[in-house]
This record gives sequence, structure tokens and C-alpha cells, in this order.
Amino acid sequence: MNTSRAPLGTVGQGQGLAANLPGAFAAMGISLALTGAVAWRASSLPGIREWFWPLLIVQLVLILAIGTVRSWSKDSDLLSLFLLYIYAGVTGLVLAPIASIYLANAAGQSIILKAAGSAGATFGAAAIYGWTTKKDLSNWGSILFMAVLGLIISSLINIVWLQSSLSDLVISGISVLVFTAFTAYDLNIAKNNRFNQTSGQIALGLYLNFLNLFLAFLRLFGGRR
Repeated sequence: MNTSRAPLGTVGQGQGLAANLPGAFAAMGISLALTGAVAWRASSLPGIREWFWPLLIVQLVLILAIGTVRSWSKDSDLLSLFLLYIYAGVTGLVLAPIASIYLANAAGQSIILKAAGSAGATFGAAAIYGWTTKKDLSNWGSILFMAVLGLIISSLINIVWLQSSLSDLVISGISVLVFTAFTAYDLNIAKNNRFNQTSGQIALGLYLNFLNLFLAFLRLFGGRR
């Protein structure tokens, strides 16, 4: 599970109604394509698993940099996009060992396609709801953040201690619910850009939502396999 989330931007006057949203969706698509391409190319690299922890640290640094870019860069819009693409490439390297497992045979490749299709449909439905609803979903933020922390802790406990396939399936199912809600929340917030986010900051949130939905469906469809 790639559950990295960070407060992006600062509360303040929005930059016009959804001014950055088209660019954010374009950046999200590019980032997902970049992650997939890097994961596919790096899946056959020997010793790629040994780089997991250093790459994870790089990911966390990039998350922090993107989230605070307005406070230390005058060209924050362009720089946040540049950092996002670096983050997407690094994430591809982190996911390369997983890609090597699923790309090894036709059954695994079929699971990848099913997971991608399910993530796309779920993401799209949640995004439409977040955009069209007249409700203010801003009060979901703290609840969803705590839910993500709970998922991280539960995943670590299952990996280190329980090592239960059933627990993994339950965590994956809850992950689908949490990141579906996060997608609706992010679109609702981005509609008026009430946190004064750059395109890169908005795109990062959407990218993480889609990626985590994909990984959750991947585990659900992969099961014991």
C-alpha cells in the first residue's frame, strides 16, 4: 500500500474556480503512465528489492517538498509538477518487485488489467460525486487522514506479526472505501481550490488515490495467488 498523504498547500483564497484542475488531471495521467512504465522496465533489474528502503526515504522527502513548495519556491507551479514526475518515477522503482510477480504469467497480467479497470471505474465515480455534490466535504479530511494512519498501522502489524491472508483482504477492502472517499474529498476541495494548491499538489493527491485503489484491487483479485 502506498498510503503517503500530506497536507498540500495552505488554506487561503482559491485561484479561481477549478483553475488548476485540467492541468492536475493531465499531470496525474502522465504520472501514472510514468510509474507503470518504470515499474515494467525495472521489474527485471537484479537487486531492485534491496533499494526499497532508500527509495522509500526519497519518496517521503519528495512528498514533503511538494506539499511545502509554495513556502520555498517562487516558481512553485512548475516545480511541483517536476517533483511529482520524479516521485512517480521513484514509485515505479518501489513497485517493480510487485510488477515482476504479476507480469510473470498471463494470469497475473489479467489481474493487473482487472485491477486497473476497477480502480478507474471507482475513481471516476468518486470524482464525479465529489465534483457534482452540493455538500461541503472539507470536514472529511481529518477523518480520512486518521483512517489512512489506521491502514498503515494495520498493514505493518499484518506484515510483521499476523501474516494473515484474510487480514490482508480485509485491509484491502477497507482501503478501497477509504481512497474512494479521499477521491471525492480531493475533487470537492479542488473544485474551488480552497487550499490554494498548485496543479502538482492537486495531481499528487489524485495520483495517490488512484494508485492506492489500484493496489488494493490488485490484492483483492490476486488473493492467495
